[in-house]
Amino acid sequence: MKYVLDTDILIYFLKGHEHVVEKVSVVAQSDLSTTVINQTELLYGVFNSTQKEQNLKKIQEFLKEIRVLEFSPAASMHFARHKAHMKKQGNLLADMDLMIASIVLAHDGILVTNNIKHFEKIKELKFENWSKKPSG
Repeated sequence: MKYVLDTDILIYFLKGHEHVVEKVSVVAQSDLSTTVINQTELLYGVFNSTQKEQNLKKIQEFLKEIRVLEFSPAASMHFARHKAHMKKQGNLLADMDLMIASIVLAHDGILVTNNIKHFEKIKELKFENWSKKPSG
């Protein structure tokens, strides 16, 4: 596992976003994963949609093909440490986002997200944005 796909990137992929689909297609499947938190966010979106059955089937099929990382004791340590630090600085991150980041850190992964601003508060977190065309 190297790349951990955030919810926005998963949605872009499922909707056929050109740059995301292209990048996912060239990365080994064994290097792709997501988190149980992202899975939860996707499912929440399904149950808020007007096409629940169709969307649920699509998400369930997709989730069979990608590794879903759990919130482990190591992730909980990252979460607690970073939340306490951020609280002292008065610069909190939403718990769901911090849980995602903590899982990525526990697995020494790279978070793939279009929400860079959400996650750049965590200095040790590595991230990439696959929704933008690479420059150069």
